[in-house]
Amino acid sequence: MASKRELEDIVQRQTAALKSQMDRIAELEAELARLNGVISGDCDALQTLQRIYTDPANPVSVIMKAAGEAVAYERAKPPSVAINAGVSLYDVLERKRLERFQAKDIDAKPPAASAN
Repeated sequence: MASKRELEDIVQRQTAALKSQMDRIAELEAELARLNGVISGDCDALQTLQRIYTDPANPVSVIMKAAGEAVAYERAKPPSVAINAGVSLYDVLERKRLERFQAKDIDAKPPAASAN
């Protein structure tokens, strides 16, 4: 038969194992509730990313990745201005070059006539 000390040791180990299992069950129930919330539509992708990057228990790399993905949805991009007048850059530059060339021809003085 086991001694009193051995029985107390067994009870202590079983109590610790039971507590560990109860803690794990609580974690799994919380995860189940979270997943059921996602499935039922209580949470969207942005909220999930926000939850990830605001949780200090996550590693910095996970926080940075979640924040990087979420920023496009949290902050509007500045409007881009694109003007397309139907003229290519080459055409504009070529026209300017020709205008300068013609201006030089007009401003040029005729050669001086030699006196005979």
